[in-house]
Amino acid sequence: MGKIAIELNIPDEILKTIDLKRLKRIVEREVIIEYSAQKLHGKFKNVDLKKLLREVEEEWAI
Repeated sequence: MGKIAIELNIPDEILKTIDLKRLKRIVEREVIIEYSAQKLHGKFKNVDLKKLLREVEEEWAI
């Protein structure tokens, strides 16, 4: 696993009140979501999503 350091423009008195482990989990989750969205975008780049959604609606009677 990689490690990064980030600088936050938040006053020290606020940073002292934040659970850094929770903040780390939130950032990790957001990075994974962003990565997954980018991968999905690449997979469906040349797919007609409207057609695909219509097929799903017909199949599942939505």
